[in-house]
Amino acid sequence: MNKKILVIGAAGFVGSAVTKQLQADGFTVRAFIRKEEKARQLLGDKVEIIVGNFTDKVTLDKALAGVDAVNLSAPWQAEAQLARDVTDILAKQGRRDVRVSYISGITVLPENSGYVMIDEKLKAEEILKQSGVAYTIFRPNWFMDALALFVRDRRATIFGSQKQAYAFLCLADFARSVSLAHQLESAANQTFVLNGPQPMRMEESLQQYCAIVHPGVKVTTMPIWFGKFLAYLTKSDQMNTFVQMMAYFEKSPKISLSNGAEDMLKVALTPFQEWLKIQEKRTGKL
Repeated sequence: MNKKILVIGAAGFVGSAVTKQLQADGFTVRAFIRKEEKARQLLGDKVEIIVGNFTDKVTLDKALAGVDAVNLSAPWQAEAQLARDVTDILAKQGRRDVRVSYISGITVLPENSGYVMIDEKLKAEEILKQSGVAYTIFRPNWFMDALALFVRDRRATIFGSQKQAYAFLCLADFARSVSLAHQLESAANQTFVLNGPQPMRMEESLQQYCAIVHPGVKVTTMPIWFGKFLAYLTKSDQMNTFVQMMAYFEKSPKISLSNGAEDMLKVALTPFQEWLKIQEKRTGKL
């Protein structure tokens, strides 16, 4: 494949998986990242690296030169402005056929507005749709791989009463969907709702994950107020952001429904139990 794709945020949790899959499928990948050393460790030497701040339009213009497509995998705080800057640059260059793919979320719906992350993602989606530049939007469900984020210091903690079930999706399956979408002209100007094969509650999925990957670690549920208190005591912005996110999901926000577009991707979905076996092998417990 002769296509070159720019991945903005290529060293991140999602961006690194997408980058590796694009490479495996024959794309030439240019990575826009903030720290080169981390990117080289994750992505190897075959990826072209451009280092810069996501708000640096000069470097962004340089990164966009000569690419056939763009994938936005940046932190959500930067997504809306990035979507605007990228589409503005492409439009000014008359390159509206350079498709921009964007990772949104399963609950990114107007009915769920009022939480800053959702508001920013809704804004980013709308910017892409109104830009006149080709786009592909992905609304994935919770990633199975994100369960690792709930485990810290031999403790697995869920904040809030998380009653809603989510069809957890393997990150590798998501990356394959992104890559395939960039191989299909029919995926342009489409929004894909991507679910895993089996709806599960967070507590149930985390318990099964810990039983395999962190045996002996029990899952504890704590109220949101206690999580906020811990974030205050530890002065941890990361924890405060995480607890606020869990407070949003505690309200069981409305989930995006399939619109049928994802049928064109036809990516085989990894069952949760199969994914657990993969994690078990990786941790050397088999």
